[in-house]
Amino acid sequence: MALAAVVALGRSGGAQETGGGGAPAGADPHRSAAEAAAAPPPSPEAADPDAPSVGARISPSQVHVGDPITLTITAISRGGISVNLPNVLDLAPFSLLDRSESQADLGGGRIRREFVLHVAGYEPGAFKIPGVEVTYLARGGGVRQVRTEPQPVKIASLIANEPEPALKENAEPVTVMKRDLTLLYVAGALGAAALGALVTWLVVRRLRSRVHLRPGPPPRPAHEIAMDRLDRLGTYGFLENADNRPFYFAVSEIIRDYLGARFGFDSLELTTDELMAELGRRASRDLVMGEIKGWLSACDLVKFAKVSPSATEARGTLELAIRIVESTRPRVVVAAGEAGAASVDAGMGPTVAKPGGRGAI
Repeated sequence: MALAAVVALGRSGGAQETGGGGAPAGADPHRSAAEAAAAPPPSPEAADPDAPSVGARISPSQVHVGDPITLTITAISRGGISVNLPNVLDLAPFSLLDRSESQADLGGGRIRREFVLHVAGYEPGAFKIPGVEVTYLARGGGVRQVRTEPQPVKIASLIANEPEPALKENAEPVTVMKRDLTLLYVAGALGAAALGALVTWLVVRRLRSRVHLRPGPPPRPAHEIAMDRLDRLGTYGFLENADNRPFYFAVSEIIRDYLGARFGFDSLELTTDELMAELGRRASRDLVMGEIKGWLSACDLVKFAKVSPSATEARGTLELAIRIVESTRPRVVVAAGEAGAASVDAGMGPTVAKPGGRGAI
């Protein structure tokens, strides 16, 4: 603006020196006319002090067809001057994609406004984005315009050698990448071998850990166990004028345990009546049943009635217990003739005939 004012003042002074607009003395009139024609026109700021200083720039200046181009218009004006762009912009052959604007206070009563336009061109070649009119409202109230300079831009085609498209030359052969699965196969084989070795080791360990138990000896017959216990009980002896009730508790438990094992039921938790009822279902021989019931009742009398028997009575109880075991034990007798049939002896268990020998079942 100051430069324009200086130029204007220079022109005015020159005119005064020539005296009414004539050419200076000794000057070439043709040269003065040429200089006057080549001189730039006065700037809007010189003509109108309210006119903003405008400028434009683009980025980038070389694009491909359809790529967005940013056109930034900057206007610096005095405070209080309204500066805007028209609502409709003629930017042919470019298309306006979007627009935005911002404002900043530069201080000293100056305001900077930036208008950002995004445009795009769809034809290849060298073009110019047309100048954009910037309108402002002068202090006097009139609406005036200033225009930006056109901005050159080069739009390249998406085809590499446009405008003379041609096939590219054959490319040099390249090495084709191929998946090598050798390591994968080796790893799989090693994994399978390791798994097989682990399974084999587990199976061998399991087989070795098995305990081979040999069958034990057959269980002793119930009557043998009972006779051994009665023999040990008899070795303790019997004392006169002593409390023999512990003997009755022991001998009663031996006979009860024997009867349950002999005939296959739990007899220790049964009363005398319950025990006799179970024997009645599992055995016969009323005579032996009567002896057993009488013997058990006598033992119950000593245990629960607190009767203290003598040594002679205790010895007789032991002998009767041995008789009960002997009379109810299973026996094998030799069969007469060729019958070979089973028979029943004086006890309550079956007696199996075996020719040529004998032995307990």
